[in-house]
Amino acid sequence: MTVTTTPSSPPRPAGRRRVLIAIVGCALLVALGAWVGSLFAGMIDLRVYRMGGSVLLHGNALYDAELPGSGLPFTYPPFAAIAMVPLAAVPWGVALVAWTTISVLSITALWRTSLTKTFWSFITQRKRTAVLVALTALSLLLEPVWQTIQFGQINLLLTAMILLDLVRPDNARLRGFWLGVAIGVKLTPLPFLALLIVTKQWRALRNAVLGLLATMAIGFAIVPHQSWRYWTDVILDANRVGGIAYTGNQSFNGFLHRIGNEAGWVQPTWFVLSVVFGLLVLWLARRYWLADERVTAISVMALAVLYASPISWSHHWVWIIPLGVSLIRAVNRVWGLNPAVVTGVLFYGLFVLRSIWWVPYRDDRELGWSFWQSIPGNSHLIVGMIAFILLAVTSRSLPKPSSSTPAAAEQA
Repeated sequence: MTVTTTPSSPPRPAGRRRVLIAIVGCALLVALGAWVGSLFAGMIDLRVYRMGGSVLLHGNALYDAELPGSGLPFTYPPFAAIAMVPLAAVPWGVALVAWTTISVLSITALWRTSLTKTFWSFITQRKRTAVLVALTALSLLLEPVWQTIQFGQINLLLTAMILLDLVRPDNARLRGFWLGVAIGVKLTPLPFLALLIVTKQWRALRNAVLGLLATMAIGFAIVPHQSWRYWTDVILDANRVGGIAYTGNQSFNGFLHRIGNEAGWVQPTWFVLSVVFGLLVLWLARRYWLADERVTAISVMALAVLYASPISWSHHWVWIIPLGVSLIRAVNRVWGLNPAVVTGVLFYGLFVLRSIWWVPYRDDRELGWSFWQSIPGNSHLIVGMIAFILLAVTSRSLPKPSSSTPAAAEQA
């Protein structure tokens, strides 16, 4: 479901207390879970984020720094490092709990926004919180979600920012701005601008560009030399973020490198595949958007991002939360409830299985996979493509779009 917001009076003190209690309760559970799961000794990506913030605090070269013991560099735009300064300024345990709490609450926001108005109508107000808590907890079983939590990655937050921003009504203030900020933090959401173009969302596109430019301006204002280096040099180095053939890279580029390694045909083939699939995605996303199926349109667009990016680590695939809901809705609309339930169980169940880790990986072992090993090793790509095909087939049952783009952001 997408949520339509209307002007209202400020939240009552009791409502604010409930929100505060929920956040504090979530933080306490996160702290307990991190202790039980020994996460305080891990979260390598969160450590890299904090390193980026710490480097800026001490005036050192951001893109020359490496995390001690791992050699991992900071790979995001300068604005991301600036945003991480507060995490670098607090003790490790505080940063870990705060960051993971944000990620967990982002999971809840994704489910709340993705599930339809019809779904919530069957659940009483008192039970909705319990349902969201249960869905959030069960989501930790999904490979992309757990990887994001385990590594301390930023994907859940960015996914929630983009989805919650774009499902808002067309006339919502600064709608699209947070998409631009998300791009300024991590460039991978950039293709979402194409969705705004093909659906003629000019105001949202303007706001998104302004959001991106604002992050760039902040970067140049605070660390001009590092910003220049990033936008003219670092941004072009795909190998900086890790081995392309690694099984964790579930993108067209990763798939092709696992087949052909450094063969001359790999890069041209990746480019052609990305362009063709990107155009197909834009066609389908536009079709769903004009049918007022905004969550589905955004989720379909996310597939273009995942497949076409040079690197799409498995934890980037947290988009499966709204994508799975969209797939269930589409199957239910065409073939009924029972096939929809089976589809949902199979879709989410395959990500629970974590089959990409069943086969030999790391140290270029992926280059020696047999045909049968390549199936589980590329399972995110396979499941995602099946979802795309099903959404394309079921889109034939969508109502014909009206002459204007829907202004409401609510799905029936």
